[in-house]
Amino acid sequence: MKFFVLNFVLLFLFNTSLAQNNPSHFKSDIDFGGGTVISTFLDVHTAKNQFTITSPKNADVRMMGGFKARLGRLAGKLPKKGTIIRIKGTPKSDSLFGEASIPVFGKLSFKGTTDPLKGTLSGVFLKADGTSVGTVQGVSSAEDKFNYSTLYPQLLKTIRDNIYSKNVLQTKEWKKFEKEFESLGKRAHDDIELFFGFNVLTPKLPFTHLTLLIGEDQAEEEAISPDDEKQVSTNKSVIFEEKNDSTAYLQIKNFSSSAEELAAVLPGIVANKAYKNLIIDLRNNGGGGIDAAFALAKHIVTEDLEVGYFPTNKLPYIGYQSELFRTLNELQPKSTEEFGNELKRTPGVKLIFRKPVNPVFTGKLYVLTNGGTGSTCEPIVYALKNNKKATIIGERTAGAMLAASPFFVERKYMLLIPIADFYTNDGVRLDKVGVSPDIEVKSEDADEKALEIINNEVSVK
Repeated sequence: MKFFVLNFVLLFLFNTSLAQNNPSHFKSDIDFGGGTVISTFLDVHTAKNQFTITSPKNADVRMMGGFKARLGRLAGKLPKKGTIIRIKGTPKSDSLFGEASIPVFGKLSFKGTTDPLKGTLSGVFLKADGTSVGTVQGVSSAEDKFNYSTLYPQLLKTIRDNIYSKNVLQTKEWKKFEKEFESLGKRAHDDIELFFGFNVLTPKLPFTHLTLLIGEDQAEEEAISPDDEKQVSTNKSVIFEEKNDSTAYLQIKNFSSSAEELAAVLPGIVANKAYKNLIIDLRNNGGGGIDAAFALAKHIVTEDLEVGYFPTNKLPYIGYQSELFRTLNELQPKSTEEFGNELKRTPGVKLIFRKPVNPVFTGKLYVLTNGGTGSTCEPIVYALKNNKKATIIGERTAGAMLAASPFFVERKYMLLIPIADFYTNDGVRLDKVGVSPDIEVKSEDADEKALEIINNEVSVK
């Protein structure tokens, strides 16, 4: 009987708090799996049989300043009141059922509970098919801000110590970034503001690939979480189609998880002598590791193909210096890990695709690109274009070409830092520039344009 009386009292107190519209403040961790745990504060407001859960207000102001935040809100590009996470729904007893809006994930279902006695909040975020995306655990707290006073100086020091060239630290763009990030580190209330604020500032830098990530310390080769591994195994990174009797089409979505798939599908394309044309679709391929790049190259390179130079901060260089760069060791790495380790301990490397001993495709190559074609893709696109080995069709590539490596700083915070610059064999720096196509068309029309060219050549014959 006492058990039932106690629960009745607790339920009465909970429902009374709903009627009075008293917010509950929880110091919370949102766990997205694979070590990605976002620490934040969540306020639970209830009234008229409705509840709202929100992350800290005015996050946009703290991330980018009041003027830009106001403009963003007026334009509808930033959330109301600057709250990044918002959950709305209906409470039932001590349970909460609603819809959540979370950046990157979009709209999700939410199921949660509060425990008035323990002062806790817990819940799960679900996709439309019921699959869990993440969980939240919170405890009642009077705190409203995490202390990043030791973290942000460590992040800045890690960048300074490992950046590909000390020269970039003398630029006005870097000095402005450093000042603004120090200010963000003092203002940010939670991981959301620190993460988004940092990555809002980096595009203003004169280089790419500097990124703040949140995740547990893992093997540095790819830093793929268990959930990512499942996704890699179930979602294809490579799509093969036969467009017509003489044309094969190969879409490569990334160079992170496509090495094995490319090794499996390319020999079949090469072996089919009916294929006189191969369309390689790199649109929206943001790059990835060296492994997949070599898996592609070994089936399309008909002779030695010099890719370019990767100088590091151990080489005193200013811009392209051909004689100096020729002193760098030639490398044909077997893995991304080997490539990264070599860059960390040497003045840099010269990368070359050697003529393979296996059969290769000898027909005509057409490569499709757009503004999402970046990183590892870009030296390949440039080398094929510059050596007239392929016709590039579409839009200019992203201009995001540096060699980066992960560095774990304090606890769960990780930086992706560019540790090597990149220049093509003939001295072109692709970062922040990109590769222009031979035939410029809108991204969505690139495949049709390639087929049009192929069909026209066939009709002429």
